[in-house]
Amino acid sequence: MTNESKLPTVLLLMLMGIVILLMVAIMGLFWRMNQLQQTVLAALAASPVGMPEQEMGLEIGTQAPDFTLPDASGSMVSLEDFAGQKVLLACSSTHCPACQEIYPHLRAFSESREDVQVVLISQSSVAENRQLVEEQGFAFPVLMWDDAVAQNYQVPGTPFCYVVDGEGMIANAGFANTLEALEALVKGSEE
Repeated sequence: MTNESKLPTVLLLMLMGIVILLMVAIMGLFWRMNQLQQTVLAALAASPVGMPEQEMGLEIGTQAPDFTLPDASGSMVSLEDFAGQKVLLACSSTHCPACQEIYPHLRAFSESREDVQVVLISQSSVAENRQLVEEQGFAFPVLMWDDAVAQNYQVPGTPFCYVVDGEGMIANAGFANTLEALEALVKGSEE
């Protein structure tokens, strides 16, 4: 066998060696990514709600910041309008899938709990809020979102709810998108 005939064999062997090395490197990369995924999932599982305590809104027992916002029909509504009443203040967006789940539950909660005034602050356009009110048959105020109000309330995301007691204090807070979760928030505010 001459040197010229050995050259294609050597090149083929080198190419096969490179392919094998690349395959080993890719397998190692997948193995390492799997390790990192398991580490992240374990860290999330160890966290009670997946986010630090300071990102869970206003502290219970603090004064609820007052606000005045337009509702879906353009009337101005203030938290002060409900002084002396317990208020379930829900923050949502019509573009949020979890928020879309809460809407029928908010209506059912509002209809079953005359002792609690529901107020929804919706991060949507006027037209979207009007459509929401019509489609869901809401009899409670649906207010336009205001970033300053959201910042004052330290809303960490949607759907997030506050229970404001009759004295205007934050009595409970948390994420909710089921009737049971809404009931638990209100019940937790009574303890």
